[in-house]
This record gives sequence, structure tokens and C-alpha cells, in this order.
Amino acid sequence: MTAATRRTAGKIPFLLLMTAPLLAACQHQDATDTVTGWWHNFEGGEIAKLRAPPPGENLRYPHVGRTPTRAPDLPTPEARLSLTTQLEAQRNLAQRESAAQGALPTIPPPPKPVPAATTANTEQSGMTMTTVGQPEPESPSAINPAPDLATTSAPNASAPARKTAPSAPAAEAELPAVVTKSIPPTPPGQFPKIGDLPPPPPQFPGFDLPRDAMVSDPVRPDIDTSTPEGTLIRFQPATDHVAGDPQGDYQHIVSLRGNRRLTILGFGAFMSADAALAPADQNREIALGLLRARVVARALIARGVPASAIILRAEAIGDGVRVTIND
Repeated sequence: MTAATRRTAGKIPFLLLMTAPLLAACQHQDATDTVTGWWHNFEGGEIAKLRAPPPGENLRYPHVGRTPTRAPDLPTPEARLSLTTQLEAQRNLAQRESAAQGALPTIPPPPKPVPAATTANTEQSGMTMTTVGQPEPESPSAINPAPDLATTSAPNASAPARKTAPSAPAAEAELPAVVTKSIPPTPPGQFPKIGDLPPPPPQFPGFDLPRDAMVSDPVRPDIDTSTPEGTLIRFQPATDHVAGDPQGDYQHIVSLRGNRRLTILGFGAFMSADAALAPADQNREIALGLLRARVVARALIARGVPASAIILRAEAIGDGVRVTIND
């Protein structure tokens, strides 16, 4: 074997070692997958076999624009409109009830307990400081001599001694006691005990009365819960700053107006904590509603709507500003 052949034979193992990573890369596996494959081959069994192809591998790709092929079951437009009306009525009623209740009451803190009166020590109160050469002060007994007990006690002997009743401590503000009612546990395999049913309603021949005919409906206040008509312009809470970009709404109002008048109805607080039906609160919210209506009116005037064709109104409770076109 010549020297050239020996040199070539020595390079073959090195070339095989260099091409091994390249051949592994053709399998599209990283180092983690490669080590996992080695471990599965070492374990053997089903995990070492090739994975079965996924179902439908050879089928055509589906057209995304045609899926789903069956239209979902949706309620009719009339049913969706009825549901929307109910939700709006519940929202408006919640606004009115929140305003009727007003802000939460503020409970004052309980008063501080009064410390018990302490008697001063007469010996400590009678102590004085003297300097050198100053005569000693007279004792309290020399200044105020003690009265004769025999002469002073004789007139008061017949009168009974009066005792002063101790003053009752101030009552602290506290919540009422919580009364809990224990419910006996239900044994396994039995149903819980249900209370007595209400009395059955009276029966009339030819009429089928429901079982809840005797149950009274909850009292609802006489409040208009319908949503106001018109284009809604939203505002930030408790301010007259417009929320978002209402330029498209302004242009839509101007294009539909023609020569008719516009009514701009501004509302005050919208579910705020301090909203209430007190006169002072309503005056504050109506003033805020007028400020919001004036902002919308200025924007419409800037787009060619004459000021004489705009009517401003305000209410205390509502959402934003509503712009309607008068016929």
C-alpha cells in the first residue's frame, strides 16, 4: 500500500464522523428528538415502532371558507330584538334603583370610653419645695384645722346617708347580633326536608289557574325603562369629554337631518356611586347633562347645522347624549 493510499484510508473515518450529523439532520430531528428515539429503541416494544400516519393524511385539504358547512342555530331577529329590549329595560331599571337608594350611609366611629376618675393623693398634693433658710410652711392641719367630729356628726346623725349611683358608660355603636339557624344534616340516601307549600289557589269551574296565582309579584316602581331614541354619543364618566372618536356619528346625523330640527338630550351620572334622586343631586347631574349636550351642539354647528335648528335638553340619569331628528 502506497503512502497516498494510507493517507486516504486514514481520512475515511473522519469523513464518516462528519457526515453523521448531516444524515441525522435529514430526518428533521433535533438533539432532543434524537435522544428520545435512542431511548425508545432501547426500551423496545410498541413505543419503539413507527408511529401510524394520521387519519386522512392523503385526503385533500379542506376549504376554510366553506367550514362549517352547516349554519349554526341562531334565534330569529325578532327574538334577538326582544331579548335586547329586556336587557336594556333591566339596565335602565338598575340605574333608577341605584339612584333612588343614594350613596351608602356613613357610620360614625364609636365614641372613645371615658377614663375612670382617679382621686389625687393628698400627701403628694401637699408636698412643696423649700430652699435653705426659708421657713417651713405650715401643715394642712394647721391651716385648715380638722372639725370637731362630735359637733358635726350630731346634726347629720338623723339624716340617712345618700349614695351617688355610678354613671352608666356610653353605649357604643355596634351592629345587631347575627342569629344563625342550624340546619340538621340530611342522612345519606334521603332527600332534604322541604317546607310546607303555600295554600292552593281557589278553583273555579272552567278555569285553570296556575299554582303561583296566590304569589304576589315583586313591586316595581313606575319608571320608564325604555332606552331613549336617537344616536348615542358616549362620554367619559362624570365629565363632558367625549369618549372615542364620534366624527362618524356627527357626519351621519348631518347627512340625515336635511332641513329638520335636532333635539340633543344630555344625561348626567351613569351608575355613579353618588347618584341619587335628591333635588341637589338632580340639579348637579342636569347641569352635567347640559354641558354634554352643548359639546355635541358645538360639534354639529361646526359642520354646518344652524344653531336655531338645535334644541338642548337634559335629564339627571342616563348614558351620554342622544341626538334625535324631529319630524
